[in-house]
Amino acid sequence: MAAAMDLPGSIVLEASDRVGGRAPGSPNLMMFVGTPEQQERHIVDSVAAAVEDWPILTGAEASAATRAFLEESAAVRDRLVDLGLRFDLVTHDPVLRRDRMHATAVGLDSTLFAGLPEDVEVRLQTRATGLLVEDHAVVGVQTDDGAIPAATVVIASGGFVNRPDLVARFTSWAPGTWAVGDDPGAWGDAVDWADAWSLGLAYTDAIGAAADAVGVAGEDGQAVRRVVGGPPPWILVDASGRRFIDETQYWTVTLAGQVHAHAPVWAVTSDVELRDVVDPDLWARVLAGCTCADDWTTLSEAIGVDPEGLLGTLAEIADYSSTRPDPFGRSAVSLPAFTGRPCALPPGLLANKNFGGLDVDPDGRVLDTDGQVVGGLWAVGEAAGMGVPGMGGLWGFDGALSAVVWSGWRTAAAIRAEQGR
Repeated sequence: MAAAMDLPGSIVLEASDRVGGRAPGSPNLMMFVGTPEQQERHIVDSVAAAVEDWPILTGAEASAATRAFLEESAAVRDRLVDLGLRFDLVTHDPVLRRDRMHATAVGLDSTLFAGLPEDVEVRLQTRATGLLVEDHAVVGVQTDDGAIPAATVVIASGGFVNRPDLVARFTSWAPGTWAVGDDPGAWGDAVDWADAWSLGLAYTDAIGAAADAVGVAGEDGQAVRRVVGGPPPWILVDASGRRFIDETQYWTVTLAGQVHAHAPVWAVTSDVELRDVVDPDLWARVLAGCTCADDWTTLSEAIGVDPEGLLGTLAEIADYSSTRPDPFGRSAVSLPAFTGRPCALPPGLLANKNFGGLDVDPDGRVLDTDGQVVGGLWAVGEAAGMGVPGMGGLWGFDGALSAVVWSGWRTAAAIRAEQGR
């Protein structure tokens, strides 16, 4: 929809019965740099500071595409505000442990829909099933209702994290330690088309993950997934025994980053508290996947975590209160009390967004497997790794939806320039 806003006369195909793809079911978190909200809250930030922080946030240096996004993010915010979008502000960054501008966009899908020109046609429940290709150029798309000729095709159906076969293909995550979602979209159409028409793929192993799955092998090889209705009964620690995240912030990609950079990561809990949130029919299987011990020192040694670090973490948690809050922002009452036998298990990864996808040039033109431009074909959003594959580093960043919108507007401008309008 962001691209179609600036391309009058477009046809927007939406597979579901409402516009927005994955956006209506996501937290709609956006990241901005250099905004009035930051100035009002005395948040010191800049493009240069964000570029410096990028390796900490994503595991890789900022690319040219990343810099372009950061430089233009304030303009993205301004245009969205002019369209009437309202933001609920979240400023604390769980990785940097200081304030950075994050904002939850309230009504993003309806705002973009309202901004479409009158001559843009939206076809709901119409899924593009393939490309029409002639002489190495795309000339339209195929749908269940027939072919649609088009001189320009923009792919925006690029998420693949609902597909266990593709997650397994692109990552080295061990069987039984991860699961996929079931939200609308993210069915991997762009990857299937890449295989069928020799389109390039890049950074497909850069996948963000949430920490709301129990990492115990299920019958289908995926993790037994139990989304906790309340606060998770565990803390997440790395090999040093220290926490690195507010475990209740389930949408963060930080966990995937820690797994990439500091494996192993363990969910530390007690058997009593863990059992309270696990389906009784699954308890025996979950317990079998745990490592438990009679005391914390013995458990630390069994899982390869520094005992002194873990004991120090537990002592700090016991001391948190309204006057000495958790530095990660988790409420003291939501932290586990560790009332039972000490246990630990590998946290299950719930794949939630991909930061790689179709290989594109800086303007969004799709490249083939030889790096050549495919005529008439463009990709935006998650189809192109949130804009350009690799801009999110190895595991991505929180607030990437602003990059999705940015990529739509950027690509529409390039299409207009190419068409001389």
